[in-house]
Amino acid sequence: MWMDESTRIWRDRVARWHKSGHSARVFAEQEGVSAGTLYSWSRRLGMKRSEYRQRLDKATLPALLPVVVAPSGATAPSLGAALEIVLPDGAVVRVPPTFDEDTLSRVVRALGGSR
Repeated sequence: MWMDESTRIWRDRVARWHKSGHSARVFAEQEGVSAGTLYSWSRRLGMKRSEYRQRLDKATLPALLPVVVAPSGATAPSLGAALEIVLPDGAVVRVPPTFDEDTLSRVVRALGGSR
């Protein structure tokens, strides 16, 4: 049973790596595993990155999202309200009103939002 759970965890991890677009080194560092182990599991599971990337449905990962412009008389959100960024995978990034623009830019790039 242990091997089944381990295989499931690694299958999910390798799929997320392939979908992320990150190098093995960067992704493995984020996951707290070695790049060599990531490659090893990818081979063991028969998941080639190039084949996986070709199968991705590009339509599900839009480069640009629609924006709705509020009418000129619309009220702005309160100064205490946080900005929420919802990523295609459902993850939510909450940005406080006093955010640092450089830090937010680095976070968005790290999450693959600026290609």
